[in-house]
This record gives sequence, structure tokens and C-alpha cells, in this order.
Amino acid sequence: MVELRVLGAVEVVAGGTRLDIGHARQRDVLAVLLLDVGRAVPVDRLIDRVWGERPPRQPRNSLYAYVSRLRGLLSALDGVAIERRRDGYLLVADPLVVDVHRFESLLGRARTTEDDHAALALYDEALALWRGTPLSDLDSPWVDDVRGELERKREAAVLDRDDLRLRTGAHAAVLAQPVPDGVGGERAAAQRIEALFLDGRPADALREYERVRVRLADELGTDPGPRLRSLHERILTGGDTGPEPRQLPAAAPSFSGRTAELAALDRMLTPDGAVAVISGAGGLGKTWLAVRWATGHASRFPDGQLYVDLRGFDPAHEPVPAERAVRGFLGALGVASASIPSEPEGQAALYRSLTARRRLLVVLDNARDTRHVTPLLPGGPSCSVLITSRHELGGLLTTHGASALPLRTLDEDQARELLAHKLGAARLAAEPEAAQEILDQCGGLALALAIVAARVAAQPQRRLAALAAELRESRLDALDTGELAASLRAVFDASYRSLSVGAATAFRLLGLVPTEDIERAAAAALFGDARAVRVLCAAHLLEEHQPGRFRMHDLVKLYAAELVAADDPATRLAASTRLFDHYLCWASAAMDRFSPHEPYLRPDVNGPRPLFASGEAARAWLDAERATMVALATSAPAALAGHVVRLSATLWRYLYVGAHHYEALALHTTALALTGPGTRERGFAGHAVGKSLIFLGRFDAAAEQLEQTLFLALERGDDLLESMARNSIATIADHRGHRRAAREQYDLALAAARRTGHALLEGIALCNIGEHHRWCGDHRKAVEYLQRSGRIAEDLGSAGLGAPVLAALGSAYAGLGRPDEADEHFRRALDFARAGGNTNLEVTALNDLAATKTGAEAISLYEKALALARRSGHLRERAVAQHGLGVAHRVAGNEAEAVSHLEAALVAYTELRAPEAEEVRVLLGGRES
Repeated sequence: MVELRVLGAVEVVAGGTRLDIGHARQRDVLAVLLLDVGRAVPVDRLIDRVWGERPPRQPRNSLYAYVSRLRGLLSALDGVAIERRRDGYLLVADPLVVDVHRFESLLGRARTTEDDHAALALYDEALALWRGTPLSDLDSPWVDDVRGELERKREAAVLDRDDLRLRTGAHAAVLAQPVPDGVGGERAAAQRIEALFLDGRPADALREYERVRVRLADELGTDPGPRLRSLHERILTGGDTGPEPRQLPAAAPSFSGRTAELAALDRMLTPDGAVAVISGAGGLGKTWLAVRWATGHASRFPDGQLYVDLRGFDPAHEPVPAERAVRGFLGALGVASASIPSEPEGQAALYRSLTARRRLLVVLDNARDTRHVTPLLPGGPSCSVLITSRHELGGLLTTHGASALPLRTLDEDQARELLAHKLGAARLAAEPEAAQEILDQCGGLALALAIVAARVAAQPQRRLAALAAELRESRLDALDTGELAASLRAVFDASYRSLSVGAATAFRLLGLVPTEDIERAAAAALFGDARAVRVLCAAHLLEEHQPGRFRMHDLVKLYAAELVAADDPATRLAASTRLFDHYLCWASAAMDRFSPHEPYLRPDVNGPRPLFASGEAARAWLDAERATMVALATSAPAALAGHVVRLSATLWRYLYVGAHHYEALALHTTALALTGPGTRERGFAGHAVGKSLIFLGRFDAAAEQLEQTLFLALERGDDLLESMARNSIATIADHRGHRRAAREQYDLALAAARRTGHALLEGIALCNIGEHHRWCGDHRKAVEYLQRSGRIAEDLGSAGLGAPVLAALGSAYAGLGRPDEADEHFRRALDFARAGGNTNLEVTALNDLAATKTGAEAISLYEKALALARRSGHLRERAVAQHGLGVAHRVAGNEAEAVSHLEAALVAYTELRAPEAEEVRVLLGGRES
């Protein structure tokens, strides 16, 4: 049998024989690995723990030598080995052969065992593992910290065991222990006093109480705590007293904000008795709020206040069983240990009887679920109960009529007030930008703000800017004080560990979502199970912030992303594939509504497709999901290349119409890189990239890409791709004033469109030729082509084609001196553009309409066009708007405004190499851009 020991000297025992494990540093290395058995310990952490601030000159070489010798030593032991991991070393062994882990396991079982005698046996077995001072043969700062923590755990275990001894009548065993001393032994002193009383020695118990009271007064200047005072009263009255418990902890002095929530609790918890549940994610300040309200309203409850921390989500301890909490309440209500029924049902019945006629406040903090609190509900209608939980406790709301107070993050004013309360308003005012960034990074989470304040208090000379930079680099690392109670990761981990296996998997998978929220159907596809959404919402790890849309707090999202990164790659890929399949199917169905006459542009997709009620509904879905789809595609693994390429082709027309040019460029560029040479997919992705570059004013790069696309189309004999590429190449030529080259390309595009047999494609080519004639000044010819295009749009019922035709006709009629017809066509075009979200058309139509107006009306239209062009990145239309504004302001006598706009237009036109640059240069008096 193998035994690995640290609860005393560091030892390895095999078959009863203690092995020689080398000198102190080598034992240090083994101790680190034993304490983290089953978990890889990074090399840097090993070096830090073994040598602290005084490592040797080549610590890694020394460490490797120690590990090598330890490997050789342990190689003869069954089931024990040291393995190298990518970033450190891992001790492989059953944790229960390591005495400290066996000690923790036995304590956990003892604390959750309902049978007191069985629990007592487990405590005795756990404490018997101790052979003296832990790690007694080692000496380092890290060892000192570990040793102190272990000794505190042993002390707590002894105290818990002695409470059980008192409850089970084994008070003689408590008396057999040394008399406790020191200012920290008040609980042990209370146990000894109670043991003396139960042993029939009340006089000795009173003398011991007086000794403890005097010691507390002399050494700490305090009075005995509630347990000692209650015990003293019981001894004085022979055990028949019925005290008024006052168990509420002190309210945090730094409490601020939450005035609306405090007022809500005033309404919920009337003096006549009620139940209220404060629920919300970890770190929001639920306990903080509950204790603040309870201490501020204690006078409403003249018979006392009961309080218990149920530790439902404690990162360091198992939840307190309801039965144990009931026994604690009975003790607080004056019931002697010997009088407490042995069965949980009897204890709960006695508790209800004692509270039936009292006006008590019962605070049940950190409840795990409804079952955790049900036995602790008092028996009469005059008691009020205030519960906090990370779970919404839907069962309690349903069956007991409890009122719900879901707690949200602090708003910015409340968060600033809290931080100012802790750090001082002057500190925040001295570094306003850093303070704002800290507030942003904490996201209104009360615990995060408290951790920041604690870190500043620990290093008062440190600038807020340094802390803000640390938060920016790694928020979860920065929001960790090194203690479990003040670590966001530990808080999130406690909530995560409370989930079922399926819900925990779903939680991790949310770390794959690249944007801040996700809709219900997409979440169900990602999880492979729609029920997990509801479970995560009930646990306050997910929030339905809009109907059907769900989001995580961004700090929780970071934690989920860390977890999912450690998952099996195949699991991540399968989930990503499900999510991508969902978006492809839904996007394809939406585009069938959004652009019904262009199915030839979209690839086929397999899977269930939703039925959108209208084009507006489809557009709304596309708008809501655009950022997620683009982010998902631009970060997709290579295994999903086909999905990315199909999504790019599916969304092309939507992104073009909506003027989402930056996102379009990112998506299509990603798709282009994933296509094979000479394929049709490469051609369409290349055209999409070229088109996006045109809008963003990068004409040279666009022309190069489009020429490659045209070459591929001609090589493949692809008329559809040829027509699209030639139209785009002609657009660049027209914008640069190369009219003959543009016309040649437009004519060839029209011929290719007709060969495809797609009427809409022919209509687009005709519209483009009409626009070309208008730019050439031949407005009658323009009208002829535009009307032909319009008839095709009318035959197809295509607003997507008809609206641009209307706008172009407006400009042509204006050129023919027919202003009323021009205005009517512009108005109809703008109505179509705004109703259909066609931002490209809207900005162009606004500029063209403004060109037919003068004075304030022209300025207003150009300013609207300029705002849209800036937002979308449409460089040419931005230049046109600023050119028009410059002229209009000069006419109006606003010379400074005119010059500012004309200079901006000149810069843009020059970048585009557009002929209008010369006209603007003349207006500016011949200056260069």
C-alpha cells in the first residue's frame, strides 16, 4: 500500500517502509506536486514555490534534476508517476493516497452526512491522519502559507467535531481536551462551557465563562459573542430560557446605492410576515443588500433575527445541510442540545413550533435551491424570510408565494458611487480616464469593484492607470486577490459546479459565441438542447435581455471562454459546426425573402429552414444576427472553410444593400482565402471583395481583384460571374472619368447577363448603362435605358432593382429640366430605400437629390448623405456630399464652412483619382490636396 504524506513531515511510504526522498529542495518539489495531485503545475509556479525570491542561477536545470530523481524513486510504486505536460509537471496518483486530500475528502463527507454518529466517525478518521505540524521539515514563504491554511482547516475540523460530540452526548471527550486559550478560541471555549454544563457541573461552567469573559475584555476589549451569552443565560436559568436571537452579521460600512432595491424590499417584507428572494449572479452584492436591509429594519422584528450562511455556492466549502441549519436555529432559540430531537423531521417540527407565534426575521443567505430552504421556513405567518440565491428559486415562488427581487448589475452612477466610497472621490478625479476604464471593465459587478478597491488599498501608491492596464490585458487575473472569497474565477466556478452535466456543457459552449448575445434558436443549435437555455437563465448565468435574445455578463463570458478552450477540440468543432449550420440555413431562408429574384447567387444549404413571414421580418433577423455571423466566420477554424465560403455568398447582397462595407470586406476576404484556385467560389468571393473595396474607396486594389475575377470567369465560361465583374470594373472606370472604357465594359456585361437568362441580371446591367449615359450628360439616352430596366423590375416585382432605377430617373429628369418628375422619382426611391434598409441607395439618392436643390434644402440633404457615407465608409459618396456642401455654403456666404468641406472633398477625390478633384481644386484657388 502506498501512502503519500504532508500532514507532518513530507514522506513516501510503501508497504509500511518509508522511502528516502532526498534533501529539502527535492522534498519541496514533491510537496508542491502532492498538494496539486492530478493537476499540471507550470514550471514557473514550481520554481516560485520551491525557491521563492531567491532561486538559483539556473532554476530550471535544478528543477529538472529534482524531478528526474523523484521520477526514478516513484517509478517502483504502483499507480504513482510524474508526467511532463506542455507547461509543467503532473503527479499522477489516486488523490486519496495523499493524506491531505484524504483529509479533505473525509471532512466533505462528514459535513454532508446527516447521521451525527457517522459524521463523528468520519471527523475522527480525518483528524487521525495528522502526524504533527504539516510540512514540518520544509521552510519557505509558500510552505508557511500552506501550513497556516492547513492548520486553520484542522482547527475548524476539530471545532466541528466537538459540536457533534456535544450534540451526541460525548461531552466527556470535549472535556478531555486541553483548555483552550488565546483570543481566537471563543468557539472552543463555548464548547467546553457547554460540556461542563452537560456534565452536570454548572458552577464550573459559570467559572469558565467568567474566565473567558475577562480574557476577552482584557485582550480584545470586547464582550462574549452571541453563542457564549446565550449559553450563559441557559446555565443561569437551568436551560429553560427562550432567548431573542440577534444573529445578523454587521452591515458592510461601504454599502452604497441600491436605493430602488431597498425600497422594493420595504414593500415585500411587511411586519405581518412574507417571503422575499433576492436572486442574481455571483458577485452582484446579494448578501450585501440583504444584510443592509435586515440590519436597518431589525426593529420591525421584536422577537429577534435568525441568520445562516447556507454556503450554497461557496468556493471553499460544501453547502450547509438544511438539517444542520435547523439545529443551529434551535440552539439560537434556546433549545438545549440534549433536548433536540435526533430525527431531522422532529427537529424541523420543533423549529416550526417555536417560531409559530414569534415575529422573527429569518435570513437564509446563499441558498442552493428551493429544497435547501424549505425546511428552514418558520411555522407562523408573523415571521418574515429574506433569502438570497444565485438561482431564481422558481419552486419557492410558485409554492410559497414568495416575492422575487432579481438583482442586476449596478448602473454606471451606482458603480462610480461605490468605487468613490471605497477609494475617495478625489482619487477618481485625479485619473478620470483610468477610473472610467476600471468602471467599464468591472461591468457594474459589485464584487469586481470591491476587489479593485482592495487591490488599491493594498498598494496605495499604485496608479489607477496601471490597474486599468492590467484589467485590459487580463481581467479575470486582475480581479483576483489570491483568496477564494475575493476571486471572480472562484465565484463563477462555484456557480458552474452547481450545474448539471448538460447545463455545464452548454455554459462552456457559450464561450464560443463571438458576440455579446445569442438568440434562442441559435443557442439551441449550439447546445443541441433547447432546455439548457432555461436552466442557465434560472441559475443567473444567462440573461434574457430582449425577448428571445440572451447574453452573459462579459466577465462571465470570459470565464466560459477559458473553460471551453480546455475542452476536446472535436467537441468545440462539433458545436461550432451546429451553430454555423443554423446560421447558414436561417440566412439562406432570410435571403430568399430579402432578395427573392437572385437565388442563383446563393449556394444550396441543407437543414431545417425557417419560414419568415415577410421581407421585413427577414431583414430584421439579418440585422440582429449580422455581427455574430461575421465574427463567427472571420474566426472560424480551417475545418469550417466550406461554411465560411457559403455564408459569404449567401450574405453578399444583404451586406451590399445595407452598406455594411467594413464587415463585408472582412467576411469576403476571409472566404476568399479559404477558396481553391480556379473555382467558381473563388470568383464570387473575389468579386465580393472587389465590390467592397470600391465602396471603401480603394479603387486600385479593387481593380486588381476584379480583373482576376474576370479572368477566372472567362476561363470558366461563367456568364453570371463575367457580367458581375464587368459591371464592377466599369463602375471604377466611370468614377475615374474613363467613359469609353466604362461603356465597353457595360455593354459586355449586358451581353453576358442576357446569355445567363436571368432577367434581374439584365435589368441591373441596363440600369448601370443608363446611369453611365447620365454621367456622360446624355439624359435622354439615360431615360431610355432606365425605363427598359424599370420594366424588368416591374415584371419581376423587384423593389431591389426598381428603387435604384427610380433614383437614377430622378437625376435624368432633373437633367432634362423636368423638376417635378425628378422630385417624384427621388421621393419614391428614398421611400423604397428607407423601407427596405437600402443604405447604399439612400446615400446616393440624397446626394443626387441635393444636387437639384439650392440653399438650406441642399445643405440639409447633403448633410444627411454625409452622415450615412461616413457611417458606412462609402468614400466616393462622402466626397460628393462634401463637394456639394462646399458649393452650397459658398453660395450662402459661409466661406469657412465651404473651404472646410471642399478641402475634405479634394483629399477624397484625389485618393480616388476622380476627375472631380480638378473642379474642387479650382474652387479652392488651385491649391493641392
